[in-house]
Amino acid sequence: MSHTAATAAEASEGPRPAIQLHTVRSIDASLPEVIRYVADAGYEGVEFAGAFLDTDPQAVKRALTETGVVPVAAHVDLLRLERNVEPIVDRCQFVGCDRVIVPHLGAHLFRTTATVDRLASRLDELAERLDSRGIELGYHTSREPFLPPLDRYGLGTVSSIPAPAFVWELVAEAADRWLVAEDRSLDQTGFGRLVDQTAAVTFEIDAGWVAAGGYDPAEAIESLGDRLSLVHLADVQQTREFPPAFRSVTPGDGLIDPAEVLAAAARSNAEWVVFEDDDPDDPEAAIWKGIALLRGRPL
Repeated sequence: MSHTAATAAEASEGPRPAIQLHTVRSIDASLPEVIRYVADAGYEGVEFAGAFLDTDPQAVKRALTETGVVPVAAHVDLLRLERNVEPIVDRCQFVGCDRVIVPHLGAHLFRTTATVDRLASRLDELAERLDSRGIELGYHTSREPFLPPLDRYGLGTVSSIPAPAFVWELVAEAADRWLVAEDRSLDQTGFGRLVDQTAAVTFEIDAGWVAAGGYDPAEAIESLGDRLSLVHLADVQQTREFPPAFRSVTPGDGLIDPAEVLAAAARSNAEWVVFEDDDPDDPEAAIWKGIALLRGRPL
C-alpha cells in the first residue's frame, strides 16, 4: 500500500463512506480479505455484489466483525430473488445486512406506463416479503428508467408491435431526443412513474447513469425524500451520439461533478455514499482514489 490507513480514515461530516465491491472484483483475494483491505483504506461500509452469494457467510461475518465494517446492501438480480428469496434473506441476516438492492433492469420493463406499473407491482410484492423478514428492498437506477414511456408521446400502439427489445429501446431513444425536449422532467420518465407506483421500495441513485439519462443527479437524489436509500458515486462517459452509448469511468472523469453529488447526498437523508469504479485499470488505486473522493480530498 502506498498510503496509510490512518490518513484515509480521516473523519468527515455527512454520509458515511462505502464501496461497491464490484469495483475490486478482479483483485486476487477472497471476499473476507477484500473486506479487510477496504477497511484499512478507511471505508466504513461495503456493498456486496456477486461474490457474496458464493462465499462462506461465516468467514464474511468474521471479517465484518473484526473490522467493524457495515454491510450496507447486497446487489441481487431480480429474477434470482423472485425464484428463491429465502436463502438470500438467511445469508443477509446472518452477516447483518438488512438491505437488498435490485441492480440494472432492462429497457423493456420501462417501455410504457403499463410495463412500468407491472414492474412496480413485482417490486412492491417482493419488498413486502422481504420486509416481513426485516430486509429493505431497493432499486439501483440505471439509464433505462430515465427514458420516456412511449405511450406518453403517442407511441403506445406502436410499442405493442412484437419486436426485439433493442428496437423499442431505439424508439425510446429517438423519442427522448426529438419529442421530449419541451417536457423534460423526472416525473415524465419511467423512473418517475416507478417512484409514483411503488410504496415499499427504496431507491439507490447512481449518479453516472442519471447523468447519462440527461438529468441532474442532485435533482434525482433530492426528489426522493425518505425513499432514498443510498447514493452511488459512479460516473460514465458518452462514447456515441446516437444511438447513445456510454462506458463507465472513474468518478470525476465523466459526466458528473463528484462535489455536487456529495453535496446533494449530504442535504438528503442518505446515511451512505457508495463509491464505484465499474471497470478500473488499477483496482487497488481505485480503492484509494474512492476514499479520497468520499472524504472530499481528491488525489
